[in-house]
Amino acid sequence: MKWLEETQMETKSQNFFPAEKHVTLDNGLRVHLLPRPDFHQVVGMVTVDYGARDRLFMNHGQLVSQPAGVAHFVEHRLFAQPDYDAFSRLSELGANANAFTTQTRTSYYVSTAVGNQAALEELLTFTQEPYFDLETVQREQDIITQEIDMYEDDINSRLYRLILARLYPGDPLGQDIAGTATSVHQITPEQLHLAFSAFYQPDNMDVVITGAFDEQEMLALVKNSPAGQRAATKSVVKLIPELEPVITTPLEVSLNVVRNKVVLGQRWEIDFNKLSRRDVLRVTIIGSLAIDLIFGEFSPTYMDWYNDGLIDDNFSAEFDAERNFAYLTIAAETADPELVIAEVSKMLTDLPAQVNQLKGSFHLVKNDALSRLINKLNQLEEIAIRFEGQTFDEATLQDEIAILQALTVNDMMTVLTETTVSSVASVIARSDMSELC
Repeated sequence: MKWLEETQMETKSQNFFPAEKHVTLDNGLRVHLLPRPDFHQVVGMVTVDYGARDRLFMNHGQLVSQPAGVAHFVEHRLFAQPDYDAFSRLSELGANANAFTTQTRTSYYVSTAVGNQAALEELLTFTQEPYFDLETVQREQDIITQEIDMYEDDINSRLYRLILARLYPGDPLGQDIAGTATSVHQITPEQLHLAFSAFYQPDNMDVVITGAFDEQEMLALVKNSPAGQRAATKSVVKLIPELEPVITTPLEVSLNVVRNKVVLGQRWEIDFNKLSRRDVLRVTIIGSLAIDLIFGEFSPTYMDWYNDGLIDDNFSAEFDAERNFAYLTIAAETADPELVIAEVSKMLTDLPAQVNQLKGSFHLVKNDALSRLINKLNQLEEIAIRFEGQTFDEATLQDEIAILQALTVNDMMTVLTETTVSSVASVIARSDMSELC
């Protein structure tokens, strides 16, 4: 087992958590072993630091610009091998398989019984061997177009895309991860092969294994798999689009709604080049905690809105952050969307003051968030899927918990005071306007 001596290995254990191991193989592939010995299952995930936003990049000195939806298209087609379907094979092996694409990563994962090495071997095989022929690509174009139409019919999904387009005008973030019907039909097998060869490289991938397993056997399995045996390469340079200003003029659209819907958004201008990736995770956790505090049941203002009927149980507040971007969104159903926009905007423009007024409830909100994270430790898929790879410097769920445990209200005040936020964007969906074009 000489190869184990040649890898970079880090082992960490915190409090009652089992020790986690993070290994970098000689070809650059990063392996993360997150043991949970009391479980009777194993979840394996291959995640690629490549998503829907990564459409502009330098490849061997050449500038490449690809149509919207290529990353998602690769995810769809990678299960199709020349003489078999990997999804069907995994099912035959007794494993549940799935995959997803975000703006910055693509992940493939399987859940199976302890000892089912064949399923994990298949995961580490089909994700390394692409097969994109013209006939199947053309069929997939129609399938993905139907998927896009389905999301277009979903009102909440449509509003979410509209608010992102106001927050990030001209940026891929403002477009559907799957692309558009037009862009999907522009995708060719050659473009899919280019995307795969550019991004699906060992040094741009992470393998996560969690559940009950023998660590040395699992390391050997990964090392000897196609993922572990591929030659070391250097990934392409991803280019970050220059952001345009937020569009602050409220957008009004007509949708099939019974009650008016309103969505607000705000960009957080986090300096991803200045902060360490763990500090970015810390800011992200603070952002999520802040909106829980301000727009939750511990806030008198929120309760006044609710009791007065301005909002109802459909009110939601979310904070999202991935590689090189962060934003929050607020969504509500209301009879008075203009008033909701005015009231929420007033709170968002002075977050430190809002938190300062509610700091007495900080520990209640923090403990509530901790309980939700700790509960996720009972779900192997959650442990795997929450892993964001290099975005947060290989942080795992237990790292999130440790960061949250250490946070104080003063930490939150400092971050909120030092973080620049954008103006507020808003979208109103009414039922009494002409149909949206």
